[in-house]
Amino acid sequence: MALQPDAGRRRRSPGSGGRAMADGYTAGQASADPYAALFPDLVEAVLRRQGARDWDVDLDDFWCRVSPDDAAAGRRQGWKLHVSAVPLSAPMVLTRAAEVLVAARAPFKCAGTPGRLAELVSGHYDRGGGGKFITVYPQDDDQFRWLAEELHRVTAQLPGPGILSDRPYRPGSLVHYRYGAFRGFPRLTNDGSLEPMLQAPDGTFVRDRRQAGFRPPPWAVSPLPLPAEPAPAPAAGTSVLLNDRYVVRKAVRHAYKGGVFLGTDRRTGQEVVIKEARRHVGAALDGSDAGDRLGHEAEMLTLLAPLGLSPQPLGVFGQGGNRYLAEERVAGQTLRAWRTERLHPDRAQLLDLAAQLVGVVGAVHGLGLVLRDLNPNNLMVTPDGELRLIDLEALARPGDRVVGIHTPGYGAPEVVDLAPTGLAPALESDLYSLGAVLFHLLTGAEPVLAPDRGAARGRRERLAALLAAALADRPELTAFQPLVLGLLTDSQQDRWSLQTVRETLTGPLATTGAAAPASLASSPPAGVVLDGRTAERLLADGLTHLVDTMTPLDPVRLWPADPATERTDPLNVQHGAAGVLSVLTAAAAHRSDPRLRATVAQAAQWIAARAEVGGQQLPGLYFGRSGTAWALLDAARLLEDDSLAEHAARLAREVPVRWPNPDVCHGVAGAGLTQLRFWQATGDKEFRERAVSAAEHLLSTAAKGRSGVVWPVPADFDSELAGITHLGFAHGVAGVGTFLLLAGVAAEREDFVHAARAAAETLLATARVRDDGAGWPVDDRHADRGEHRGEHRGGNRGEHRDAEAPVHAPHWCSGASGIGTFLVRLWQATGDPRYRRSAEQAATEVYRWRWRSTPAACHGLAGNAEYLLELAQALNDPAHRRRAEELLACAHARHVVHDGLLLIPDETLTRVGVGYGTGLGGPLGLLVRLHHGGPRPWLPALDLAGRR
Repeated sequence: MALQPDAGRRRRSPGSGGRAMADGYTAGQASADPYAALFPDLVEAVLRRQGARDWDVDLDDFWCRVSPDDAAAGRRQGWKLHVSAVPLSAPMVLTRAAEVLVAARAPFKCAGTPGRLAELVSGHYDRGGGGKFITVYPQDDDQFRWLAEELHRVTAQLPGPGILSDRPYRPGSLVHYRYGAFRGFPRLTNDGSLEPMLQAPDGTFVRDRRQAGFRPPPWAVSPLPLPAEPAPAPAAGTSVLLNDRYVVRKAVRHAYKGGVFLGTDRRTGQEVVIKEARRHVGAALDGSDAGDRLGHEAEMLTLLAPLGLSPQPLGVFGQGGNRYLAEERVAGQTLRAWRTERLHPDRAQLLDLAAQLVGVVGAVHGLGLVLRDLNPNNLMVTPDGELRLIDLEALARPGDRVVGIHTPGYGAPEVVDLAPTGLAPALESDLYSLGAVLFHLLTGAEPVLAPDRGAARGRRERLAALLAAALADRPELTAFQPLVLGLLTDSQQDRWSLQTVRETLTGPLATTGAAAPASLASSPPAGVVLDGRTAERLLADGLTHLVDTMTPLDPVRLWPADPATERTDPLNVQHGAAGVLSVLTAAAAHRSDPRLRATVAQAAQWIAARAEVGGQQLPGLYFGRSGTAWALLDAARLLEDDSLAEHAARLAREVPVRWPNPDVCHGVAGAGLTQLRFWQATGDKEFRERAVSAAEHLLSTAAKGRSGVVWPVPADFDSELAGITHLGFAHGVAGVGTFLLLAGVAAEREDFVHAARAAAETLLATARVRDDGAGWPVDDRHADRGEHRGEHRGGNRGEHRDAEAPVHAPHWCSGASGIGTFLVRLWQATGDPRYRRSAEQAATEVYRWRWRSTPAACHGLAGNAEYLLELAQALNDPAHRRRAEELLACAHARHVVHDGLLLIPDETLTRVGVGYGTGLGGPLGLLVRLHHGGPRPWLPALDLAGRR
């Protein structure tokens, strides 16, 4: 039967076109793929056969949603079904499932393209969402039971991975189920993300947690008889035995494809690493999966074993349906962790590791193998300074059919451009990766550059400028710039050979340390800042970009979000419109461009219309409504708009000042800072009283930690931050101390100031000073050097944990920049020289990290430079301002050109996002302050008149 005009209407969801996809394609590129429409076409074929005339097939960048017209008012939550598949079985699974679902008029969604399915079953996909090819929304529990059986029947014997958040309908079934949101009740979580919540029978809302484990809400009764309870998981500290031989002591990490564990071989007493691969996870079109690649890694380890350059393989075995590889544990730390700990490593050390690296690559090539994914995380430095290869999954022989894999910044163009499956490249591809690793080894920086748009510059030219700038203060290393750049060429034929690299590392240049040719030193030497014209262009072009990309007709987001932030609060400071509005407001106060003022007015009205007054508000300054109210207040004062100012004040009055989370970003300290700001701006004593109430609440929630007073987030609070006892500004002691100090001075409450001083003593006790620079661990519970496992934000994939780092990176969020912000203010208020000394040591650490930091405000250069500017003002020391300007030059070294506009990339280094905390907004705010002056954003003034 022919499909009627109103049947199977296919349409694309608004705002989805062109957004970057996680598999490297854009929506436009995906639509050009001849197989991109495979799944929607299969669904529409089923609709035709069944004569379904009133169904919609809606596409967005990830999902294909299929529903009959009368399904719009369906259930908000309930028991739903998931059906898994691998790429080879997906067409049959989808066709058979769709026939059942269309006949039952049950709405469902499926992965929109084969590429999206490949993501869903990839080994690194989120553990709570991996494998969910089809999601079904039954009308009621009776239909749930019928559909579960029918879907199991029609997909039996077809392959698909397990779904960790669900219970399988039957052992080995592709059909799984869990209780969760259909449409849910969209609410902001306590962490400021917008999620469809579940409503409990008592009317309260709880998060729909998609975790690795079947954990329905206690009030959700299963429509199916539950099988016998599985054996309880081993208690913490209890060992697990694998292969009747390996005693597992600790999980290094968990992933959808399986875990990585540390253990002991009880036969030999040897320490081992055990890698797990779940069946059908990571499945490719050639039929291979993570288990096959684990077996391949074992083969590669066996081939390399005689060289002594990698862990010794101990065996591959199966257990519980999964596959495992046991191998020798290589003691030491990754090359990235080694370089992170050494901000200014000795030249001889660097050359020794470089020579070893060349030897490792040469030895692998001598076996006829190509590494494909050589990067600093796949290299270990042993305690004896020896270099070892780890994680050899990507090794192959040139021409072998392989699954594409690369680390951004380290893959040669021919590796990056490889299709999801293709032929392994020639050995010369490793030469590019060798150059990228040497780049990182010499500088500590990541060789990652966001692409230009329009008239693109050459990648090698841009890398040369970045390399020269990063080495400008290491003249003894500049001789090796030609070597690195000789490897980082797009042309395989033009890359330096290993022999040439080896000769350069051991030849006259290595011993004399001669300077690089002038033609390569295209960036200013150390200590040079941007000229005024370039700085002005960065500011003007960035503001133009903000104005041009605003989307006031979009009901959801005022500026487009990237995939990582699209579920965050669209009105907050960190990722949303309030942070960008604050930058535009500050710029419009000083610049004559009429478009700026008009954009401020339009943005403020858009935010005000959505920032409802009434109901529960989140208190935080960066993730809650406090920052939204603050941004509206500043805009109203610029625009002289009394109505907008009153709206902002009403919003601020509704922000809770007593809340379980005590911090600045999400909690009470952030709310208190906003109340102080409104009191200073309006003189309304109600805001003073509310600020005092917030401070009194913080006094009552202070606790004794390992190193002094701390403010923990309660362990039972519904938050991803539950249980932390951070030291930094965003989530811990420094931020709380800052608010208590400002509140104490403003309200003349010495008990608040005393508490702030107690907070400072905690920070002085936990400081780690080396070479007159101070850093801090993240958490007071890990303040002892021997126990700390630091958290480093940065790189090209956002946050990652580095088990060897003794302190956190010196950024505003959880490091020296934010802690110094508090200490310098406390010195101003008390005159205690210890606080000044520690604040200056924090500034030293901030400056040292300039080439390994991203441009962002929260975790990078913009926030760090804001602190240096503040220190320059407090100490009347222009040297700190000069250093702030140098940090801006570091951000500029990674700039992109988008259709003629000079822009600074976001914290991923791979794109331009506009968010204040993580994107372009933060650097633009810094530029406004450098160019036009003004106070530190998001901090009330410290008024010491009459105090001393």
